[in-house]
Amino acid sequence: MLYADDLGIYTNDPGEMPTMLNKLRTYTEKKGLSVNTAESEVVHFNSKSVSPLHNPFTYDGVVLPEKDRFKYLGMLLDRRMNPKIAEEHAVRPYMAAQSRISEFAKSHELKSSPHAMLWLSKVHGILAGMYASQVWGTVYLSEGNEFGSQLQKRHLCSLRRILGVKNNTTN
Repeated sequence: MLYADDLGIYTNDPGEMPTMLNKLRTYTEKKGLSVNTAESEVVHFNSKSVSPLHNPFTYDGVVLPEKDRFKYLGMLLDRRMNPKIAEEHAVRPYMAAQSRISEFAKSHELKSSPHAMLWLSKVHGILAGMYASQVWGTVYLSEGNEFGSQLQKRHLCSLRRILGVKNNTTN
């Protein structure tokens, strides 16, 4: 996966990774680019534990550290692909974004304007607070679990507050 200056390399066969890393090195050299190995990590997805490799992955002679999780484009991915961890990680930035929206709206006397509040929530709250949130593509979308996510509950609560809908109103 490649997005701007963020890159993720994935394989089902750990034996393929050295070849992929060598191809990346060749490509970056040809294009005059560099890889920041200080920010490069290895995660073994769907593994029961992180066990050191007998031959750890290296890039340009630098050993890449093994981790339980990593952040890609603001999305926290753990080795077991647990959506709950990603959700918990996303709640704090979302709430901080909502707080900034509230402060801005108050200082600009926009609190009584639902249109302005919805617009601010859409262009700032969701983008800044839920950037790369994969929570919507998880088990939380299955019937009966739609509001099992704290992030979705808080988002719904924010929308209700903006629109003046009572909390006890059914979904």
